[in-house]
Amino acid sequence: MVDTPMPLSAHLAELRTRLLACVIAIAIGFILCYAFSNYLISALQAPPNLFGPSLKVPLQIIAPAEAFITYLKVSLLCGLFLALPVILYQLWLFVAPGLLEHERKYTVPFIIGSTGLFYAGGVMFYLLLPLIVRFLLSFAGADIKAQLSVGYYVAFCIRLMIAFGLVFQLPMVIAFLTQLGLLSSRTLIKNFRYAVVITFIVAAILTPPDIVSQTFMALPTLLLYGVSILIARRIEKRRALAEAEED
Repeated sequence: MVDTPMPLSAHLAELRTRLLACVIAIAIGFILCYAFSNYLISALQAPPNLFGPSLKVPLQIIAPAEAFITYLKVSLLCGLFLALPVILYQLWLFVAPGLLEHERKYTVPFIIGSTGLFYAGGVMFYLLLPLIVRFLLSFAGADIKAQLSVGYYVAFCIRLMIAFGLVFQLPMVIAFLTQLGLLSSRTLIKNFRYAVVITFIVAAILTPPDIVSQTFMALPTLLLYGVSILIARRIEKRRALAEAEED
């Protein structure tokens, strides 16, 4: 049976449907998170410290609308996090008709893996947040009283959370490139020293200009690099077995 190509108007209609579903999912997540926005801000202000005394970041507002805008920003970001599985699923529904049968079976693991790794990156950021903040605030001398703008602090947390979520996608990217035959476990092992340098450079770009934040991002990334090598080897073994069965 020959697949009939969809006309452009049908593609645009399908895209509109998928975008509408994503917007609705984000809106629902935003409403739910806005109802708990006070708790979300409090969670960022006093993150649990597993490695020392508790920390409560001193916050203040320096503009009339700063608190309101910050609540909206936090609610939107958390709503986006909640809607992430729906967004990825809608993306799959849009591209699935153009995929081959053997390509479609990797989609569900991709959605689950990407979502899980992004959430894992967010959790890692939240656990490391008190260490990063305490280190940065330690540079304030006796004559300097720390009073952070709530808008600036939340923006700082959002940037770091997204950065951790993105770098935790490394295993998915490497698995995808290995599946395409563009990367191999041998190449990953051979270029490990370069990966270390690149990892610390990327961490320096994505984090504040301090060695603690950079190290806290670089070390989990290198661990994920090692996990990615194991994933690449498994993909290669499975591919070799499939080729042997065909012969």
